[in-house]
Amino acid sequence: MQATAHSPYCIALQPICDRALHHVADKLLYRSCCDADVASIDDPFLATVRSYSAAIYEVGIENLVGERKLLFTAPPEWIEQTGFFELPAKQLFAELTADFFASPAALDAIQRLRSIGYSIAVSQGVFEHHPEIPIDLVDLIKIDCRRPNCLQLAERYAGRGPRLMATFVEDRASLDRVRAGGFDWFMGFVFLPPRRVKESGRKRQSNRAVELHLLAELSAPDLPFEQLEALLAQHPHFCVLLFAQVNSAAFARGQRRIESLHEAVVRLGLERIKTMASLLLLSRNDPVETVQVRMLLTRAAMAARIARRVRSIDPQSAFTLGLFSRLDAFEGLPMPQLLQGMPFSFPMQRALLQREGEMGKLLDVLDAHESGEVSHLSASVVAKLNEDFVHAVAWTKRWLVGEPPQSSVQRP
Repeated sequence: MQATAHSPYCIALQPICDRALHHVADKLLYRSCCDADVASIDDPFLATVRSYSAAIYEVGIENLVGERKLLFTAPPEWIEQTGFFELPAKQLFAELTADFFASPAALDAIQRLRSIGYSIAVSQGVFEHHPEIPIDLVDLIKIDCRRPNCLQLAERYAGRGPRLMATFVEDRASLDRVRAGGFDWFMGFVFLPPRRVKESGRKRQSNRAVELHLLAELSAPDLPFEQLEALLAQHPHFCVLLFAQVNSAAFARGQRRIESLHEAVVRLGLERIKTMASLLLLSRNDPVETVQVRMLLTRAAMAARIARRVRSIDPQSAFTLGLFSRLDAFEGLPMPQLLQGMPFSFPMQRALLQREGEMGKLLDVLDAHESGEVSHLSASVVAKLNEDFVHAVAWTKRWLVGEPPQSSVQRP
């Protein structure tokens, strides 16, 4: 079956970290129609244009990734569509495939891209097929860390100019190996929240249970402010954070400083308080888990946006649903144990444990988009999910830098 302009496709961001395990870049992913029987030469180009347009023009690169770099795949058609060279180049890596270099105009195209500010990324395999490519035209070389000779390849290119990025880094052992092997950047599932709970050496402390319970209580859509104040008063450390936020220059904007918990609750509102509770719960010193926090909050924010179109699910409950649906892996606990003592409604518990009910369907949709398995969804639904995703990423970025979202994106 030929993929068409109306075929569903997904977009996502994959985090990239440097040697200090700081989150320094993201790969803009697109996934074409999953049930296509044959590859279509137009499909990658179409998906690239769509995902690039959504990321750069609809949301804006600053909202999407902040000051981090953004990698996107430039298909062969990019050479012929010269108008795309006029897209904003700052912070962007154009990743060129081996097919790109089959064109006699390839090197001229690279020169044009570099002259207007693009950085160039290629896979190490490109040099195997096209050894004539000058290495000084390349800024980033990707090497698959699953290759038995990946460390020897890194040694071959080390010190010749381009950064070296290890890809398919799927666990901590692989990460330690390539960090010791001279690579500069790293990309792989080690930086994504795991889907399954594995044996964890992490000891669960009592304050973690308290923080989880606080977040669960905050999920109630009709929680009275008086009850919220009493709940927060039981968590002195969190109250300190609340006062710091409400009196910060970024939020106060010239208003008088406040000192009462009641005023803090009124000024911040339930949504901001719940988001701060999420950040407190997810705060970690481990740099890999810091990257995972971003992915978890994006999932929760995306769930809230989807719920806006589903009248049977409250968006605030959906936020907590999306967050808790991956917290079992993050916390290293089976979901039944994680939910013990949580004041969740029966429908939310059924959704988290068995993926049942309307909330369970919402989680199924989140999982499908996350995995790219969207062929059973209509093109219009997937387009909405892609829009939800990029706005959820922007929302998460604003909260993680401590900046209250603008009114247009205040709710995820």
